[in-house]
Formats: sequence, structure tokens, C-alpha cells
Amino acid sequence: MSYDIAGSKALINGADGQYGTKAKGVNYGKNAAVNHLGYIKDFEIQSKPLNPDVFTKSGSVEDMYNEVMTKCKEDKMPPIDFLLRYTPKKGAISGFFAKLFKGHSIDTKALIGFTSEAMGKKAMTVEEADKELNEAFGDTTNTKLSAKAFDVNNDGMIDVSEEAVSTVLADVLSKDDTDAIKLSKKDLKKADGSYTNKGENKMMAFCNEENYETASKAIKDIHKKMKLDKAAKKLA
Repeated sequence: MSYDIAGSKALINGADGQYGTKAKGVNYGKNAAVNHLGYIKDFEIQSKPLNPDVFTKSGSVEDMYNEVMTKCKEDKMPPIDFLLRYTPKKGAISGFFAKLFKGHSIDTKALIGFTSEAMGKKAMTVEEADKELNEAFGDTTNTKLSAKAFDVNNDGMIDVSEEAVSTVLADVLSKDDTDAIKLSKKDLKKADGSYTNKGENKMMAFCNEENYETASKAIKDIHKKMKLDKAAKKLA
């Protein structure tokens, strides 16, 4: 299994996996992406579908939640909540100095490795990204989704360095009650190389077309501060 389970949470990291054991740097990030994919695949339900009465006759949130949780247990599925570490964890001292001098404690090599492996390509058009977003989440959010805000250089493409910002945002938004979109300059220091499903869900606010202007500004700021374009070129 590509992850561990602690209580009601799945723990995923890149220390071991397809790209080696005791991995560091870019290979740590790539392992984390592959292991995360393994976790996602375990949600594929191949037995009987959910009871449709839950969504019609009963219809309460509690009934729907209980039905899903029962189904997960029957199919031996992993917990819905997860903690994904996509970069090696820094020690207290090295993490302190990293935040002091760089403004964050994220291993950018691991971040780029994670993103490139998750994307499976060097870049995609904004239209391709929009299609994937709306096919995957459009029905659940009831909003028009677009990756346009992540197109930092306005060339109509989302490259690895630009896509990497979405992971950083999910990381920041996983910490305490950080408000999506309304990020301050100090919020980047909260990122520690890991994120949760809740942070990932909050990050979707940056894909809401209505938030484009604010989202674009925050994304460009993170991309520039972390020098992600240079990091991606070094590992190309």
C-alpha cells in the first residue's frame, strides 16, 4: 500500500516508492505524487453502487454521510481525510532559517518533482486545464472553474512552475483557519511541505472565475517569491 492509516486519516509521503527508498529532493516529490495517485485509485468502487434512496427519500446530510462511510468500510477504502507530505520535513532549526531567509521552508526541488509527476507533462493549455477542472469538479461546486489565474506569464499555457503554485496554496490553506483568497504576505511562512484534503478543497477558490483578479495577484506573488520558474528550469 502506498500510504499508511493513522486513526481516521491516510498519511502519504514520498520517502519510499517508485523512485527509490529514503528519497530526497526531486525523487521525494515524485514518489509522493505516485503514492498519492495510489491512494486516489483505492477510492474506485467496483461493487454495488450507493443506495439511491439516500439521495431521494431520506436525503438528509447525515444519512448521505453515513451511507458513504458505510460503503467505504465495506469496500475497505482509505479514510477520506488525508495528510500528504510532498517535500521532506525540515528540522526545527533548518526550517526556522529557511523561513527567515527565503520566506518559506519548502524544498522547491521536491515541489517541482511532485508537480511534474502529477501533471505527467511539461505544460498544458489553459483550455485543457479548464476542461479537466470542470469535468472533475464543476458539478460539485456549481461555479465556472478556470485555471486562467495560474497562467502567470499570460502565454495561454500552464507549465510545471505555474501549476506548482496550486500545491503551495493547498499547503498554506491547510494550516489553521487561513482564509482562501485573502492571503497575507506572511501566510507563505505557514507552508511546511504538506497539505490536507481540506486545504486542497479551499484552494479551489483560486479556480473560481469570479475570484480571478485577486487569485491572479496572489499566485503571481508566490511564483515570484519562490522563484519557481528558475527551479523548474534547473530540473528540466
